[in-house]
Amino acid sequence: MAKAKKLKGKDLMVFVQDKAIALATNHTLKLTAETGDSSTKDSGDWGDEEITKMTWEATSENLCSADEGVSSYEQMLDLMLAREPVNIKVGIPTNITNDEVPEGGWTAPQKYYGGEALITDIQLNAPNGDNATMSITLTGKGQLTKQSGVGG
Repeated sequence: MAKAKKLKGKDLMVFVQDKAIALATNHTLKLTAETGDSSTKDSGDWGDEEITKMTWEATSENLCSADEGVSSYEQMLDLMLAREPVNIKVGIPTNITNDEVPEGGWTAPQKYYGGEALITDIQLNAPNGDNATMSITLTGKGQLTKQSGVGG
């Protein structure tokens, strides 16, 4: 039997407008099903739930970058204040490497989960004597799509 190929968390990244969010330390993609009770007298003593709505969100935790032109706190804040949806992709960059960031940055994945999302929360954390960090929440607007099967 062949050994299973494992998906490494370090390889998955969140891209906003086809640009990776800088200096990521953690990402989460969450899909939620809301349910409603469709029980009838015929259901007996047990509830009969059905899915009524699906929602999704992506979160990213990052160190803050002081570099110009990277997707960090200032850029994400500007996108949030614009109150417009952004395109997001969660997947493995096409130019993935075990080395540092490639010259020109990470390239958006061809296989990903994504869609339009609103930036609904952004938090800047600046503890004394430590690195500044940011947390961002992107709430899906419409359907989460799957392009070419991420993660097997």
